Amino acid sequence: MATSARFAGTVLAPGDPGFEDASRTWNACFASRPREVMVCHSTEAVADALRGVRERGVPFRVRSGGHSMAGLSSVEGGTIIDLGGLDSITLSEDRSLATVGGGARLGDIYRELWRSGVTVPAGTCPRIGIGGHVLGGGMGILSRSRGALVDHLAALELVDAEGRAHTVDENEHPDLFWACRGGGGGSYGIVTSYTLRTTPVDEVTLFTFSWSWEQFAPAVRAWQSWLASTDDKVNTFLSLFPREQDMVAAFGVYDGPAAEFEELMRPLVTAVPPQDQVVEVMPFIQAVDTVEALQGDAVAAEQVRAQGSSAIVAEPADDAAIATLQEFLTAPPSHRAEVAVYGMGGAIARPARTDTAFVHRTGLMAFEYRTDWDLPEDDGKNLAWVKALRHAMAPHTTGAAYVNTIDLALENWLWAYYEENLPRLMEVKRRYDPGDVFHHPHSIPLSLTEADIARHGIPEPVAARMRAAGLTS
Repeated sequence: MATSARFAGTVLAPGDPGFEDASRTWNACFASRPREVMVCHSTEAVADALRGVRERGVPFRVRSGGHSMAGLSSVEGGTIIDLGGLDSITLSEDRSLATVGGGARLGDIYRELWRSGVTVPAGTCPRIGIGGHVLGGGMGILSRSRGALVDHLAALELVDAEGRAHTVDENEHPDLFWACRGGGGGSYGIVTSYTLRTTPVDEVTLFTFSWSWEQFAPAVRAWQSWLASTDDKVNTFLSLFPREQDMVAAFGVYDGPAAEFEELMRPLVTAVPPQDQVVEVMPFIQAVDTVEALQGDAVAAEQVRAQGSSAIVAEPADDAAIATLQEFLTAPPSHRAEVAVYGMGGAIARPARTDTAFVHRTGLMAFEYRTDWDLPEDDGKNLAWVKALRHAMAPHTTGAAYVNTIDLALENWLWAYYEENLPRLMEVKRRYDPGDVFHHPHSIPLSLTEADIARHGIPEPVAARMRAAGLTS
């Protein structure tokens, strides 16, 4: 079956120059070989590509940056609709709005906006694509001080299942706009551009504190107590490394001058004095690169073998939870294993849980259990480590999870990702994609059986809403 002749983009097939790079999946655990990669440079090309794969009956996936933890932007023997050619970044005349293509990378967005003295509060990994990141919520470098990225989304352009392009915002298709602000990527259509509200930025205060393994428990207790009470302008993360690395590290960005931060950091450094500490004023764009480097080599790698899972935590972890984390990090299967903790609260918590599809407004922290390794023969023990850690920590978390750290082993993923917003997300799915054209293992379903409801742990009040709305089968 030939590719549609009307497609105006670039088609790469096996044997073509550039095909191997274009078809590479960041997570090699989910490596697959597509039949073709259709690189799009316009919304019209995306619409043509979609109509073409549907006419030919070819399975397809959409790729923004290709960094899906579960490899959901690739497909064996099918077509990748690649948005990499849609990477434009433009600012409105007053610099208050940035319109970025669906294939733009976070680092390029940061750098282009920096030239005009503005930014958006996007993620900590500059090489990932904007697409999946913002659609799932978008927590990152400035989230506590300025909000999740999804809260800065003003409009988007979306190609629906029939290949029609729509402007989507508060006034046009408002239910779809609500769903696209936290409902995850790949369920409703192909977003070809995002319009984001910007805010001014100049210098920020970057900080790092580190403690030894022997200080693991007191350092964790002190950091999360500090997180729960500190100023919203403190954007902070905690990295828990294996015992052999002998380090617990807190780092982040204070969205203000160092003189202010020195007073704010005192409760943390007094409670458990760090072995090393650095507080440094720098241009925001330098802080972006520094935060990337602090996260290790995997975030910048072209390809790794990796697994991750997440959990939302509403209260400071107790001693039993901290002991569990330390036990799992004592001798993990990879020396690159880590528990990364994202500080929440602040501006993330200002909207209500149902204001957008991004429901995780009341969390204090997001845990990310992650590891990466080199050899295929080590897949089993690393995958098992993440799953076992997630299960062991489950009694200490809310049961919620962050869709941007997508985990195909998560048993109750529908409830974990979306909680009480799930019924409305399903209603929007029925309205805009009744044929389930945009389908992948963790896409929003059209309906659920009673067995599905039980398996996902959906509470009875929400299940009753779903039955009343005709969302069960």
